[in-house]
Amino acid sequence: MRHPSVRRLAAHCATAGLITGLLTVAAPAASAADTTTDLGVTFDSYTADLVVGGGRVFVSADDRIIMADTGGNLTGGVVTGLPGIRELAMNADNTRLYAALAGSNEVAEIDTASLAVTRRIDLSAHPCPSTLALLGERLWVGHGCDNGPGGVVGLDLSAATPAPTPMAVGGEHLSAPVLAAAGDTLVVGETGTHHADLLVYDVGDGTPELRGTIDGRRWRIDYLSDLALTSDGSTLVAAADAPGHFARYDTTTLTRLGTYGDGWDGYPSAVAIGSGGAYVAAGRQWGSTDLTLYDAATGVAMFSADQPDAELLQDGVAFSGSDVFALLRNSANRLLLWRVTGVALPASNLTVTAPARSYAGSPLTVEGKLIRADGKPLGLKPLTVTRRSIYGIKEPIAGVTTQKNGTFTFEDTPPETGEMTYLVFWDGDDHYRRSNASVTVTVRYRSTLTMDGPQSGVVGTAMELTGVLRAGDRPPSPGSTLTVQRSVYVENGSGGSVKLPPVSVNDDGTYTFTDTPAIAGRYSYLALSSGDALAGPAKATYQIVVE
Repeated sequence: MRHPSVRRLAAHCATAGLITGLLTVAAPAASAADTTTDLGVTFDSYTADLVVGGGRVFVSADDRIIMADTGGNLTGGVVTGLPGIRELAMNADNTRLYAALAGSNEVAEIDTASLAVTRRIDLSAHPCPSTLALLGERLWVGHGCDNGPGGVVGLDLSAATPAPTPMAVGGEHLSAPVLAAAGDTLVVGETGTHHADLLVYDVGDGTPELRGTIDGRRWRIDYLSDLALTSDGSTLVAAADAPGHFARYDTTTLTRLGTYGDGWDGYPSAVAIGSGGAYVAAGRQWGSTDLTLYDAATGVAMFSADQPDAELLQDGVAFSGSDVFALLRNSANRLLLWRVTGVALPASNLTVTAPARSYAGSPLTVEGKLIRADGKPLGLKPLTVTRRSIYGIKEPIAGVTTQKNGTFTFEDTPPETGEMTYLVFWDGDDHYRRSNASVTVTVRYRSTLTMDGPQSGVVGTAMELTGVLRAGDRPPSPGSTLTVQRSVYVENGSGGSVKLPPVSVNDDGTYTFTDTPAIAGRYSYLALSSGDALAGPAKATYQIVVE
């Protein structure tokens, strides 16, 4: 089975396709309010979990549970003595926390107020309990060691001493299956195998009854990592290596409804459904994006973010109101709690425009607008603006604020040539999600071109014309050429125009060409430089009277 690398491989491409036939939108950048907290654990495992409830975040790590508040700050609360802790589950009123202890073959029940372990439920007959799914007073436990086989037992938590009741689960379970439960639905997913089947059970009367199987071979569900159900249990979202995107299934018809993501931006490893089923938070490994928020109904990517020096852990994503928490492991093997703020708030839309081309040392104007999704302005809002050169050099542009109608304008003078990108970012507020936009301007030197020659000439005698082409205060690019147009005007009208052979420009910017007049008249020469990536176009004219 695949294990994540701490330093991700380069992504094949950016997120593009979502629910079939839809395209992504630009995703906002990280917010200054986002936090990454070192949980104080050197972590050499790929297994951790988190749950959010009662204003706190509970994180399992090795042999303990670490607590933080919903601002991402450590509270100092720690529960220890939990060998081989795996998944966590919390009851509906956030008063009891359950932990699967693979090291001692137990499930621990913890009082969330006192942080005391109130009881330990023996599962020695079902070794390596690892995954949990809780509905009311019924807890399902997925068990199975690395060498298998795996299975599921049910626990009646209302009993003083819950006795494990094995489920007759079909399929091939090489290790502890992935579990998800909501409404009257329990889903048991095969792990560690190609073509992982998802077994769907009806648990409305407390006794699991197989409703049917979502066929792993038909839908190419390889190496399942995580499952999430909507609150009514009607819709399931699965994270699996193949086909690479997050798939959505109907738990009644057992058919696939659509997918999130294009399958090319890392391996799906974690998934959560929040905000009443409105959003799907999707975590990936080995890609260029760790976390993406999708609109659950349309599949549009609403937000994406990445931690370049850390990898998101399997089953390591959870909602907390409009925020999302994720578990990371960095290159120093430290366990991190990443809080991404405001991602499930209503959307804002930021646009920015600028001239396609400009000149170094000359001012240019950048304009844009910040509005709500319904088109109404958001009023006076401070923006963060950065100019980034083609060489990666970033310079902040201070003092940019939207007007009451949502528009903004600022002026900048690019100091050098190349592609200059203006990154505009609004950090969001308590009511609307952050947004960003960018525009790229090609900045070139302003070219100058001169031409000189004799004031008069004689028919049949060669005339020499000279000049200088400059790109700003420097010579043009090597190999530059000029286009020269000659027009002749005689007493009775025009003598015609003709394009002369291309004129080569010397490395120092000078050039020379000759022309021999065939008739008398006024000769007008137009020299043109079309410019290149570093310099803009330029022209020069000169006239000679020929007798």
